[in-house]
Amino acid sequence: MYNTFGSGAMDPNTMLSTDTSVVTKASQDEPPSYNLIAPYAPPDTCPPPAPLSSDIGGRVLGGLSPGMEHLLQVNQLTVREKFRVSQGRGFFFDVFNHIGQRLFQADQSAVCCGPFYDVSIKDNSGNEVVHLLEPCRCTCTREMEVQCPMGTPVGFVRLHWNRLITHLSVMNSSKEVIFLILGPSFQDSIFGNSTYEVKSRDEQHVVGMIKMETDHSLVTFPVDMEVTVKALLLGSSLYLNYLIKAARRDLQAQARRN
Repeated sequence: MYNTFGSGAMDPNTMLSTDTSVVTKASQDEPPSYNLIAPYAPPDTCPPPAPLSSDIGGRVLGGLSPGMEHLLQVNQLTVREKFRVSQGRGFFFDVFNHIGQRLFQADQSAVCCGPFYDVSIKDNSGNEVVHLLEPCRCTCTREMEVQCPMGTPVGFVRLHWNRLITHLSVMNSSKEVIFLILGPSFQDSIFGNSTYEVKSRDEQHVVGMIKMETDHSLVTFPVDMEVTVKALLLGSSLYLNYLIKAARRDLQAQARRN
């Protein structure tokens, strides 16, 4: 029913932490070219990759946070929640590439009277690369802001309420919809594995996928996709995981009351 994309090549000179337990089997099919998909997506959705300011030994993308270069040559990310013994609240995640190298670590804060959703994504040196934020405010709209670096919005992810399906819009910094994330409803996927397609705005082309498994989630996209859009999809996968957990807690609480 769904197409999976193959593995992208990584720079052999990049020194990153490796966990072989997250290495997944590569698909037999090559990932689609984002340049070929672009004409069917909204205008200006797919700008060419930003020029590099240095060689492969120390890549930094002009105008983007240091650390975003790790997304250049990947077409697949695995997000795995990790357990920590601590007194504080919150969730912690490791983000790996297709060969099990850890690219990022994500900390989800849980503070009383704080934002609904607050996640800091850092590189292996502890430098923040991306910040995900859903402010605490009186509104019926669920919308997360993706900042890169912190304080600079590069896009938004909005949840649309629908009992039959899960429907999220991925938007650029001007809040123009560039992708849709569509999949089974929270009621169907709340306790099992589920797959969500990332589709062009007209729903004619599948450009990526988010798979929610028991102990991890898998995000796939074309290797030549612009890095800020890859960051948006990474943020979308973390946000989707959070929304599913919240729906699961609500359902369990309702069952206890009954």
